Amino acid sequence: MENRLPDSFTDRLYRTAVQQSPDWLWLFDAAGTPIGVSPAHNAGEPLYAKVFDGDLQGLQNACQVLLQQSQSFVMMFRIFLPDGKLLWLEAKGYPLNHDGACGQAALSAKDISSYKQQEERLTRLAYHDALTGLPNRRLFHDRFTQALHIARRYHHKLALLYLDLDDFKRINDTYGHAIGDELLATAASRLSHSIREPDTICRMGGDEFVVLLQQFELREDVAKIGRRIAEVLSQPFELSGQQIAITSSIGAAFYPEDAPDADSLLQCADIAMYASKQQGKNDFQFYTQPKGGSA
Repeated sequence: MENRLPDSFTDRLYRTAVQQSPDWLWLFDAAGTPIGVSPAHNAGEPLYAKVFDGDLQGLQNACQVLLQQSQSFVMMFRIFLPDGKLLWLEAKGYPLNHDGACGQAALSAKDISSYKQQEERLTRLAYHDALTGLPNRRLFHDRFTQALHIARRYHHKLALLYLDLDDFKRINDTYGHAIGDELLATAASRLSHSIREPDTICRMGGDEFVVLLQQFELREDVAKIGRRIAEVLSQPFELSGQQIAITSSIGAAFYPEDAPDADSLLQCADIAMYASKQQGKNDFQFYTQPKGGSA
């Protein structure tokens, strides 16, 4: 014989479970108006009131399909708490067809903010240099690919500046690697404040950096940026109580005149940078096509 609990007792158990659950729960109608909400969340607000603007349309569309076609969904979205804190929720929406009633649904969600924060940290490590915080070589190629697509479509120009800190090994040998790292981080900060909004500065490794330049008209515009960077880097650095001076050698190459893709353009800018070093360092040079050949 089946040992079945009374319905009233079961209902109380369900209510207690919902009240004590750390998860979010909305029961709502076709207008998004709550008809039942877990007690920890404000029952006086519509379902969409707390949703982050960038995620609102996607959630509304999914809920509309859910209510009209009884099609369940799983998605992630962000909400604002009263104190302004932003939370990530992973939610499942499903229809409620009870006693023949339609047009009602439930959204059950759990807080995944800590997971998303860890994901963002790992993404940043994958695409940014740990020492300087600048985009790394991987992110540079992504940015260049996007810029190249726009440049080809709208017949824009692109330029790369390839720069190297002159005699950086001497800094490490004289002052130690800790000072060398501090110099690189400070130089990266100066570089970040020397470029324009649409441009990107990347650390390629060691003491080498690349600047991707967009939205310019003349070669001289690029030369001015390169010379400004050289001037900024030539100012003495105050590091751990010591004043250290260093210069840079910079080379520039242009798309589409010098090369049609990222790797070739990097090679051209690198060649121009070494030409700067051959001129005595602390110099800026444009890439020059070799006679009778190409890059």
